Amino acid sequence: MMRIKWLVFASILLLSFSLAACGTSGTQPGSAPTGNNDTAPPSTDKASTDLSATTRTYKTAFGEIQIPVSVQRVVTLQYASQMLSVGVKPIGAASHLLENTDPAFQGIEDVGTLEAINYEKILSLQPDLIITADIDKDVYDKLSMIAPTVDLPWMDYDMYGHVKAIGDILNKQQEAAAWQAEFDKKLTTAKEQILGKIGEGKTVAIYRIDPKEFYVYGARNMGFTFYKALGLTPPPAIQKELDKDPNFWAAPISMELLPDYAADYVFVSLLPGEEAAGRYNEIKSSAIWKNLPAVKNSYVYEINMDTWLGYTPHDIELQLQDAVKLLTQVQ
Repeated sequence: MMRIKWLVFASILLLSFSLAACGTSGTQPGSAPTGNNDTAPPSTDKASTDLSATTRTYKTAFGEIQIPVSVQRVVTLQYASQMLSVGVKPIGAASHLLENTDPAFQGIEDVGTLEAINYEKILSLQPDLIITADIDKDVYDKLSMIAPTVDLPWMDYDMYGHVKAIGDILNKQQEAAAWQAEFDKKLTTAKEQILGKIGEGKTVAIYRIDPKEFYVYGARNMGFTFYKALGLTPPPAIQKELDKDPNFWAAPISMELLPDYAADYVFVSLLPGEEAAGRYNEIKSSAIWKNLPAVKNSYVYEINMDTWLGYTPHDIELQLQDAVKLLTQVQ
């Protein structure tokens, strides 16, 4: 029955591709998730109280759908790390997710980029569920012809919420809770190591330098590990932004405002390329920079953007290790 159902989906989908090719050219549409903080997963309702039920009702942004109770083959366009964290390895994932060098990602099939999804590849993998983030309706409709598709909005959850929601979708709630408990243990150890070295009440700021912009970070990418996971204190100006919006991610500021975002410890990331490096050298020679407390005390640390810009469980664990390494070397 599943084989027949898949062949029907395949016929319909391939027909839609043929019709689309007659009317237009170019890559298939797709949209990259923008990359907060509500940690409660979406609500689900059992499709039936019958213990033999094989599907259940799941509410998504595109309406209620039926998803498998026991998921075996999943393709994801955004949540590979979160799936692995609850013990489920996707059979296929978007290209950018497979750049992770962790061995756990080996063997996952590449299903294209968010801008050019390889629908035929996804079709060939015969998934029984597809998990995405922030896709357009036309993309959702095409994916839904292959398998039930859950679109989980990226910005609606923080990193913890992502894992919890994925655990709910995959019926891996216990595994998600176990991951959280294990991560909390690592956090406790890291906090003890860091606070034992720098003490309580110290402020931390995260800056990113681009060729033409200077960014300060909130409690998501880059800032999540410091502010939310480790519970370190942001500068008052950042805290003010977080009080207004707990999802505050980052914002460009002028150099004149930099003293308002000063901190005891500063972490700096540079956009790759000579232009950003040159800009950083200019900034370091300025009086504003030289008068920052962290600069005066030599508590400025350069961090790798590839490591720190990610916002998945695997990324956060690497960031946590890096933070401990840097802050426990403080003299």
